[in-house]
Amino acid sequence: MAEEKKTTEYPTLKCLRNFKPHESDIYTPKEMQELNIAMLAERGVTVEDIAKIAYDNQKKYLPDLKEKEMVDSVMEILTKREQFHAILLAVNVDFLAEQGVIMEPLRSILNHDLGLFGLDECIALGISGNYGQIGETNFGHLDVTKPGVISRLNDDPEHDNCFLDDVVGALAAVAAVRVAQNHAVAHPKVVRPHRGMAD
Repeated sequence: MAEEKKTTEYPTLKCLRNFKPHESDIYTPKEMQELNIAMLAERGVTVEDIAKIAYDNQKKYLPDLKEKEMVDSVMEILTKREQFHAILLAVNVDFLAEQGVIMEPLRSILNHDLGLFGLDECIALGISGNYGQIGETNFGHLDVTKPGVISRLNDDPEHDNCFLDDVVGALAAVAAVRVAQNHAVAHPKVVRPHRGMAD
């Protein structure tokens, strides 16, 4: 008689319990967006939370800016593969550390969001770097000031968000950069001549 194959139950987010991976591991923009939204929501982050940080980041520079424009920008970046992979990694590592599945000493480092760890910021810089130096600068500012949901994730006493708070900051940073760049192209400002320009 053949032995029955044992299946191991692993801790899983509710939104992923019945998920069947594609054989290719390649997902469409719409699929990635839907998975991103579901995973973020289960970890306490909405599209609107991210958009609010991005909006507050840019409103003083763009007086006609509408919050819906930032919501649309966040929705767009959540269709991108780099963001999908970063969110998958962040949510998985944080969740598994929280469940006590990750080995020590890494588990305690993640549980305490050790300031000297730094790899969480590396993932976030990978996202923000897709939008150039301004994306990285924007992320750096948000990482220091921790507005909105970033602060809530960072200070959450019940959940590990070592990676997620930085990833959310990076998502807000690049959403803001996208909108700023779109406004700059649509409404270029006339600047005074500078040295070296022909009269």
